[in-house]
Order: sequence, then structure tokens, then C-alpha cells
Amino acid sequence: MSLPLIFSCEHATCSVPEAFKEALAKDTDTITSARGWDLGSLNLAQGMAMKFRTPLVNCEITRLIIDCYAQQNDPACWSELSQKLTETQREKLVERQLLPHLNTLRQRVSNELKRFSNVLHISVHTFDPVAHPNADVSLLFSEGKVSESSIALNWMKILQEKMPELRIIPNVKFYADQAKNLLDTLRSEWTSEQYLAIELQVSNQLFLDNKPIRWDTLKMALIDSLKAVID
Repeated sequence: MSLPLIFSCEHATCSVPEAFKEALAKDTDTITSARGWDLGSLNLAQGMAMKFRTPLVNCEITRLIIDCYAQQNDPACWSELSQKLTETQREKLVERQLLPHLNTLRQRVSNELKRFSNVLHISVHTFDPVAHPNADVSLLFSEGKVSESSIALNWMKILQEKMPELRIIPNVKFYADQAKNLLDTLRSEWTSEQYLAIELQVSNQLFLDNKPIRWDTLKMALIDSLKAVID
């Protein structure tokens, strides 16, 4: 039987809840830029989750208010815009945004592990090509975890064969060396054979400009190559 999948999208939107709109009214341009969300990531994550017939777990608030991809209690949850909010507001954001997202994923992992020996969680993101001009796609994974790295490397290999024009690079440095994220939180709660996690990063130029290949073509190539790996 194929490996069960969980898809999540933490930076899916640049939405600002009504309660914070007044405090952040002057920051609209920043919030709607690539700093505020991963353009195209929700479209990609929804497409992949639909094809694999599994519900998507996504966040519904801009990461500049709270970044639900950061670990709980990590200052990285908060941007300079978050500092405009009160301590009480930030506490409520943890309770109403970060923890529900994390706990939903925990429950999904637990449910899958009741039926299967392992599960693969794919967190879907896009990046600004200005910051990483030499990559179109990157998979981020733990090279020390055999099963996780094997799946990631095979996925990249098959995708590259399907799309030779893409620049596919493993573990592009998107974060500081010591940075930990939501996937690391979940990795700490199960063994490396039970919980496998990959962060999928795609240049938002593919979404915005259909370059170097069409966005829909990329989505199908990602889906078909992943299916070939897990089946």
C-alpha cells in the first residue's frame, strides 16, 4: 500500500483578521508582498492534496501577524509588525492560530500511524526568486534520516527527468543555520521511521509568470513524480 500523505500550507494567505486591521492599516503593501505570504502556495497545496484525495491543513492568517511555521515559543513567530500588537493579542494568536494548526497536524499524524507504519508530511511553500535566483524548486529534508532523505532524493530525481529545464536543488538555505520549524517539532514527537517530513519550496516566478515552465505543468509534474515515489 502506498505511503499516506499529509499536506500543509502555513503561509497560504496574506489575510489580516478584522481585530488587527486598524493596528496594521499602514502596512498593507508589506503584508500583501512576498514577505506576508507565499504567493501560489495555497494553489499548489490544494492541487496536490486534491489529487491525492487527502484534506489540506492550511493557515488563514498572514505570517507577519504570527508565523505558524515557527516553533511554539520561538521569537521567530513574530515579525516587526507583530510588535504593534499587545501581549494579550499575541497570546490569543498562539492559542487560536499556531496551536490549533499544530494540533491538527499532530492528530492527522496520529490517525495515520494507527493504520500505517509511517506517514509523509509535505509542507508546501513558495519563495521569492530575487532571494534565490539559482533555483526553481527545492526539497528540504533531514539528510541524517534515511527514509526521509531517500524519498526526497528519489522525488527530485524523477521530477528532474520529467522537467530537465528546472533547476532542482536540495536543501537550499532559506533559514538561519540553527532555525527550527514546525516540522522539527513534529519530528521530535515520533521516530524518524514513523514521521517523514519534506518542505517543498517552489519559485513564485512559476506561479506569477509561468517561467521557465507553465504553473499547471509544474503542478502535474510534482504530483506525478511524487506518486511514482510513494506507490
